[in-house]
Amino acid sequence: MMTTPQTSHEPLLEPEFLRKLERVAIVAKSVHLGMNKGERRSKRKGISIEFADYRDYVQGDDLRFVDWNIFSRLDDLYLKLFREQEDLTLHLLIDASASMGFGAPSKVAFACKLAAALGYVALVGYDRVSVAAFSSMGETSLAPCRGKASAHKLFCFIQSVQAQGATELDRTCRSYVARNRGRGVAVLLTDFFDEAGFEGPLRRLLQTGSDLYAIHVLAPEEIDPPVVGDLKLVDSETHAFTEISVSRTLIKRYKQNLQGFCESIRRFCTARRITYVPASTDTPFERLILDVLRRGGMLQ
Repeated sequence: MMTTPQTSHEPLLEPEFLRKLERVAIVAKSVHLGMNKGERRSKRKGISIEFADYRDYVQGDDLRFVDWNIFSRLDDLYLKLFREQEDLTLHLLIDASASMGFGAPSKVAFACKLAAALGYVALVGYDRVSVAAFSSMGETSLAPCRGKASAHKLFCFIQSVQAQGATELDRTCRSYVARNRGRGVAVLLTDFFDEAGFEGPLRRLLQTGSDLYAIHVLAPEEIDPPVVGDLKLVDSETHAFTEISVSRTLIKRYKQNLQGFCESIRRFCTARRITYVPASTDTPFERLILDVLRRGGMLQ
């Protein structure tokens, strides 16, 4: 069994990077109205008098919602948030199966860091954030929360995620959809190494009507294996093993099969308006968040 607990002395995200995240926002491709109202401006006319929270002013924000009383006292711009505005929930689903424990950094650690960054962006924007980590060993989840003050709770939950058990994407997605009917933005972070396939789980997540992003996390050693010779390979989830002789011809065939596998996921996603994002764990993290995901339409 492979586990990847985060070390307590090492911050999940650096303060300087958190400040950069506060300048971006989660993008919804369509309007999603929920039971509670968040920061996102509603299409309905009128503003409720029910005050919700403050956040730092960002260039381009509507100056009508700046609290000028605070500005006169502190010389800082803060935006007032009201509950008569549109609600958005960010659903983060993390594959925590044993195969995600592979690599350095492990795939699950990379996925968790990515989930933490996206969750923080949503919390700062006063969107709701829901997180679930899953494998055959069960599911752990964080109840929906909102507001920047919930960031500590989000990070503590994510730091507790460990990679163990087998991948069961379909069962997990079926269970998650049954409990979470609200539309929003759903992000699945996984290596897609599931013998049952990827089509069923993605179809189930689409049933919620959410904007769906599939982030395919792979280690560089899986993309370009550096080994040759006689090896004993052990499946991290089933513990089944096989002995093979790895040649350059076999490595070439493996790469072709992996490329075909990734391309089949991409085609499936494209046909259903799911945004597919391949993410190697050696990708510079800041570039993935602030460049790749922006171009993918998740952030602005």
